[in-house]
Amino acid sequence: SAPALAIARLNAQTLKLDNVEFLQGSLLEPLVGDFDLIVSNPPYIAERDPHLPALRYEPALALTSGADGLDAIRAIVGHAPAHLKSGGWLLLEHGADQGAAVRELMQKTGFTRVETRRDLAGHERASAGSRL
Repeated sequence: SAPALAIARLNAQTLKLDNVEFLQGSLLEPLVGDFDLIVSNPPYIAERDPHLPALRYEPALALTSGADGLDAIRAIVGHAPAHLKSGGWLLLEHGADQGAAVRELMQKTGFTRVETRRDLAGHERASAGSRL
């Protein structure tokens, strides 16, 4: 969204980051070219998750992603190979209970060396895979 990009630009200025390009679009849609690494913190909460009321200050678009919370992750995993160099990596944050599903999606899409890392509380929180 335009407001989110405005905040991101302000953060980049504050941090004196001048080599950052900001693109507005849906998921990987605005990307052109091949990358070594794609990192995403997509929306991954199920639309009817009981924890949503506690997150009322965040826009729903930034939080929820379909009935199981995996719609955005499915789209990113499906489209990422077209934007990754051979040997490039996709890294995704996800819900604590979604690690197995994300690994399966990545493996079915052809990613190799798929693994999941745990957060400090021991919950599966981020998965990565490499494109051949």
